[in-house]
Amino acid sequence: MSKESRIDEQIQHFYDNVPNVGDDLPLKEYLLKHEDSRMAWYLLGKEYESKGDKAKATYCFAQAGEIYEAFESKPAPQLPEHKTSKKSGWKKWTAALLIPLVLIGGATAVVWGLLPDSEDAAAIETTVPESPVVSPQTSASPKPAVGSKPAPLPAGVIPPDLIAGAPGPQDQGSGVLGELLTNKPSRQPRLLVAVPRLGKWNDWVKGGKPIATVTSDRESGLAGVQWFDPKWCDCKPEDGKAASKLVDGWKPLQEEKLALRSAMIRYKERTGKWPASPEAMAGDYPANTMGGWTESMSAWFDELKALLTDKKDGKIPQTAGWPDRTGPDSGHGAPAGTLASMAEQPMEIIVDKSNHRLAVVSGDVILRNYEVGLGGNKTPEGKFVISEKVKDPNGSSTGAFGSRGMTLSDTRYGIHGTDEPKSMGKDESLGCVRMKKEDIEELYDLVPMGTPVTIAQGGLPDELRAPPERFRLPSTQNETNPHKVYDWLG
Repeated sequence: MSKESRIDEQIQHFYDNVPNVGDDLPLKEYLLKHEDSRMAWYLLGKEYESKGDKAKATYCFAQAGEIYEAFESKPAPQLPEHKTSKKSGWKKWTAALLIPLVLIGGATAVVWGLLPDSEDAAAIETTVPESPVVSPQTSASPKPAVGSKPAPLPAGVIPPDLIAGAPGPQDQGSGVLGELLTNKPSRQPRLLVAVPRLGKWNDWVKGGKPIATVTSDRESGLAGVQWFDPKWCDCKPEDGKAASKLVDGWKPLQEEKLALRSAMIRYKERTGKWPASPEAMAGDYPANTMGGWTESMSAWFDELKALLTDKKDGKIPQTAGWPDRTGPDSGHGAPAGTLASMAEQPMEIIVDKSNHRLAVVSGDVILRNYEVGLGGNKTPEGKFVISEKVKDPNGSSTGAFGSRGMTLSDTRYGIHGTDEPKSMGKDESLGCVRMKKEDIEELYDLVPMGTPVTIAQGGLPDELRAPPERFRLPSTQNETNPHKVYDWLG
């Protein structure tokens, strides 16, 4: 049924149920203008109420349903039985969950008014619309290294265009769900996942349990919610195994995207220009902004470079965006909700001297939290940048500085490995930041040269965070530097 036909049916229902329908309000034009949503009925009811047309206002408020209850804090009026032969089609249409696409005076409807109760759950449309096929671009740029290919999407699963984090239904989560419901309709589904809080941070490592899938229809404005978590709905949730597999494959690819995007931004900050090729970022020492490269990164690099050098409209982006049109399907779905800062902020490092922790963060998302060894008052506080990255400093992976080292702002202070792993959590260094072998090697691959480092007292949680499978970038580049004797303070 077309939008025009549905509105004609609604107006006929209006005429059949409301006395004295003659008025100056162009009903059909109003509903078309306001996207045929329950919010439109609520706004129209307020118009009639202001004119003193109680019967018409009551009818409109009844059609507004949950939106009326959210704004007025009382039950919506009930309508008498439908008087026309179009009753079944009308009731079927109104059974669906409608998005409040138009808001009055900047006010936002309470999201709990939009969530289904157990009787409505079965009426919500859960079929995922067919997704357009996204063909990865073949990179024309040379590839310094090619890693293993990402796992494909589970059978029958369409890649989402947004994967939004939410802490819980009673907290910020209701607002995140509301944003997914009221966002611009998409042919691709949107996934809501649980992201717990870790102090003041959003916990990336522990996050990802599927909560719900939101689908929408451009023409009708209808939105459907398929629930996976019983804490969020008074219903029997669906099996979320396929969604969980999707998230498991999605998360490592987002880390690769974040590493690439951060590297491009830091490269621009250091050189004043965007990198021309992968070799410019993942070359031999000292051109090793990144510690390696993957096949997926080649497509994403070409996507971002095309946008950053596009002079057609005269509005060249000043910062790299978030690549989401190329690469493997299992990587599609931009971080949103409480994970949104990952797609907006490059990575930074924070060192907390008070509890011997080093964290990698992107905005308010904490991606890693490691235990480190420090030097007490010998470890300086302040702001630094990673000015150099080197493998096997002084020619050895088992020496005093371990297998990886990163210099802080061209000083004798560094973040490096150690041959004294028992010094973790203690103040036994001469001022540097010591890390365990598996931690420094992951950090080295994850953060690019130019990454800001803040050393301070406090700010990080005690709980350690690192995934079972560590982040690694395959590399064929030479990142050793036999021409220098490193004398970091250790």
